[in-house]
Amino acid sequence: MIEGTALIKFTKNEVQLLINSLHMSITTVVPCVEGSEWKKPYKNLKKDLKKIRDQLTEKEREAANDQNQTEENKNNPSSYKESIKR
Repeated sequence: MIEGTALIKFTKNEVQLLINSLHMSITTVVPCVEGSEWKKPYKNLKKDLKKIRDQLTEKEREAANDQNQTEENKNNPSSYKESIKR
């Protein structure tokens, strides 16, 4: 079976909303359904979204660190030259 993929753009907040919605869906008690097998794909999707959220957080940290480093280099050009020498 061939499975397609799609590129969908979400903000970090939107990803968190999806995670919260999945959590509420998974934890809801459904009286007319036997077992919890129906929850498995939702749990997998939630786990994937948490990984995406964590990746977004890491990228934000890296960008902030890069920006701080650039600002430090602008404010202190001699330290920038020293870091290039190393």
